[in-house]
Amino acid sequence: MTVKPPQKRSASKCLKGPLGPRLLRIAVVVVVVSLGVFVASRVAAPYIVSSSLVRGSIEKVVGRWSGHDVQIAGTPELQFWPQPKITLAHLTLTRAGPHSGEGKNSVVAQIDQLSATFGLLNAVMGHPVFDDFTLTGATVHLHRDREGRIDWSNGGPLAKAIAHVSETANGGQSLSPDVDGTIGSFSIENGRLDIADDASGRKFVIEGIFSQVTWPKMSSTIKGSANMVIGGMATQVDFSSAQPLLLMGGHVGQASFSITAPTAKGSFSGRTSLMPARFASGQIDITMSDVAGFLAWTGAELPGMEALHTASIKATVTAEADRVRLEELSLSANDTNATGLVDITQGKSGKPKVSGTLAFGQMDIPTFLAAFALSAPDSKAVSGKSGLLNWLEFDLALSARRASLAQFTLTDMGASVLATDGAMVFDIGDSTLAGGTMIGHLEGRNGGFEKGAHLDLSITNADLSDLENKLGLSGPLPLGSGSLTVSVTTKRAIWQTRPNDITGTLKLTAGPGRITGVNIDGIRTLADNRIFFKLEDAGKGDLSFDSLSVTADLADGAININEGSLKSTSLSSSFTGVIPYAFKGLALSTEIVPLSTSSSAATGTEQKPLRFFIAGSWPNLILSPIQIPPSGLTTTP
Repeated sequence: MTVKPPQKRSASKCLKGPLGPRLLRIAVVVVVVSLGVFVASRVAAPYIVSSSLVRGSIEKVVGRWSGHDVQIAGTPELQFWPQPKITLAHLTLTRAGPHSGEGKNSVVAQIDQLSATFGLLNAVMGHPVFDDFTLTGATVHLHRDREGRIDWSNGGPLAKAIAHVSETANGGQSLSPDVDGTIGSFSIENGRLDIADDASGRKFVIEGIFSQVTWPKMSSTIKGSANMVIGGMATQVDFSSAQPLLLMGGHVGQASFSITAPTAKGSFSGRTSLMPARFASGQIDITMSDVAGFLAWTGAELPGMEALHTASIKATVTAEADRVRLEELSLSANDTNATGLVDITQGKSGKPKVSGTLAFGQMDIPTFLAAFALSAPDSKAVSGKSGLLNWLEFDLALSARRASLAQFTLTDMGASVLATDGAMVFDIGDSTLAGGTMIGHLEGRNGGFEKGAHLDLSITNADLSDLENKLGLSGPLPLGSGSLTVSVTTKRAIWQTRPNDITGTLKLTAGPGRITGVNIDGIRTLADNRIFFKLEDAGKGDLSFDSLSVTADLADGAININEGSLKSTSLSSSFTGVIPYAFKGLALSTEIVPLSTSSSAATGTEQKPLRFFIAGSWPNLILSPIQIPPSGLTTTP
């Protein structure tokens, strides 16, 4: 006999039996009853919930959380559909404080409208619990003392939580249950924040605030975003922190935030503090898409930087007790990029000192130096602004594969900038220019370069033709290897200096080489029968020389040649005169003395000396011979 095992009944077959319809009817009844209870509770709510109770409860909640006195001028409005909600109008939070005078009340906040949702069951039981607060037209007044502390509250639960919060090992914060509290979420519509800062003596205003913040409990993470108007510019801020109470208490805590404005955007992620002296570490990324607009927004000024359009900075920031370090630093300005390492420590003067190394691929020297002229609003300064060198000292080592200085390009430059004790010095210790070596020492006047500077410059064994081409010069010019030393002073900002502003001295030595466009034999021929003639009329040719030397003064927009000499195997020449910058001309007096040779002495063909006055617009020069009295003949005036 074969016994068949019992077969399993499928779920579909079970539902087709008596149990299926029964479950369906039960589900329908539950839904209908729940919906009926929900509708009935909303209909009956106005009769069983006391508006005065709800109003009194939210007034106590606001006063308890803020620690301030609350006055409500408007009539509360209650609505129960689709969710219970109370709306209060014209709230004022006040407190007695030292900032408004002894014994007087100072206004902490003024709120046009405050609304919040609440649970119906708790309200019926006489203990409404509020959530989802919305503040409309709120103006909040905060005070920041000289140590960076902000008076968030006046002894309420928030202040108590700030005082008792502790940091957890996983980067969060913890509170004991009796101190912790539920907050929920809150929104701000068209708000305004006024912060009076004792350290700067200024008042910061943020207006047009539209924000949404989620903060379930005081011990939990806070997240939010806000659109606001700062300094007349629409700005968006996104932020989060797992340790908000630590931050509010002026301690170091975890935070991430980003700010986006039409002219710039930036972000930070790491550990920081609302008190600058306790800043910790993290990643920063700042990009300015419109430098001029950003400076105008912040009230800062950066003269001489009109050509600077974009700039950015990225770095890993670490802070110790007496040092802030920027590692993996990346800087850019327009098409200029630099990397390096920077330390910020306390200088001897008491100001922070910025030291380290920066390596540039391409560097514009005037633009770099102009950055040190940055000034920003300062209520303590007589002019209302103070410069960058009033806040910081600098000791930076610089390098650049290519560096531009006016029309010239330096390669493999090693330099340094030192700003301390009221002095500003920029040194080029080594660089290559036109195949030669260039070193320089630039020292600012009155602690910076914006009021003038003194420059000592030395160029050794450079290709003169390369320098002349960079200056756009043509005509009779010395070619060959030469050296130049310059010592000049200007009383204007170096990025605004014109030739007329420069005074100093110049010395040029060169040789062997040649001067193009000078035919000495043709000049001799024309000098015998013409009162004046064009240099080009003497014909083409070059004047070779073994040595060339020029010493000159620079003043009043001109090069005043005190002594010039040229020597070759066949002649020597001396010259003096003036070369104005503006007119691209010159006026020189020169004498050419032929040197005797054994052949000329034997044949009696020695040439006589020549004197010329050379003038005109460069390179179209006019020569006017000066007759030399015969040897042994005396003349009287």
